[in-house]
Amino acid sequence: MKTTLSILLLFALVGVPVFALADPIQGTYTSTDLGDQLLTGRAATWRSGINSGFPHVLHAQSWDGAALGAQWEISCPSSSSMSVQDNRVGGVGTIVYTSNYSGGTFTFFAGGWPWGDGAGTLGAMTVITTVQYIMISGNSTPVAAVANGNTSGTFANGCTLVFAIGNGVGAGETTSLNPAITKPASYPTFLDGSCGPASAGQQYGSWGSVITLTMQIDCAVPNEDASWSHVKAAYR
Repeated sequence: MKTTLSILLLFALVGVPVFALADPIQGTYTSTDLGDQLLTGRAATWRSGINSGFPHVLHAQSWDGAALGAQWEISCPSSSSMSVQDNRVGGVGTIVYTSNYSGGTFTFFAGGWPWGDGAGTLGAMTVITTVQYIMISGNSTPVAAVANGNTSGTFANGCTLVFAIGNGVGAGETTSLNPAITKPASYPTFLDGSCGPASAGQQYGSWGSVITLTMQIDCAVPNEDASWSHVKAAYR
């Protein structure tokens, strides 16, 4: 008894957080801006050139205002093509970009969250980005961008995941018009086509915030024999 009490006091004194690993828990969960506990996040999408180039590689992580990736991470979905719909008139209006990604992984880190934790692989992912343009000094200039996306995946234990981004807000992008613009360190690392950190000479792409998140976890329940004869036999 004294040994057990000493161990408990030791943990209390040093303030070590102890989180038991847990399987993913079925349910629907939303982000803090919708009143739930799923942290909103930040994302960075790498490309091979300062203005354009494929593949595009996504890296998204939770953001608690001080640290990236403390709660969840989406790593390395890749896209090799994009469809473009230009709705501008006289340089004013929107351009809609639709990207289809595949591959990559997701991780929910342990922390006593209501959805448990775990990791797995991603399937298809679609991201639709709408960029708003206005005329500035005679040039059609982008001034705002909003993205919506969804993806699905499978946990290592077979549970399935659907993860939806209701609003992604663009914060910055590399451009040859101003090579001094670079991604701040407070956004996820650019991952290149090999899924490793992009080299110092290829820090190209865009970055922003992802908010209004919804995720659904489903776990199959084994079929049980619920026949009347089985029930009666249990009480004989």
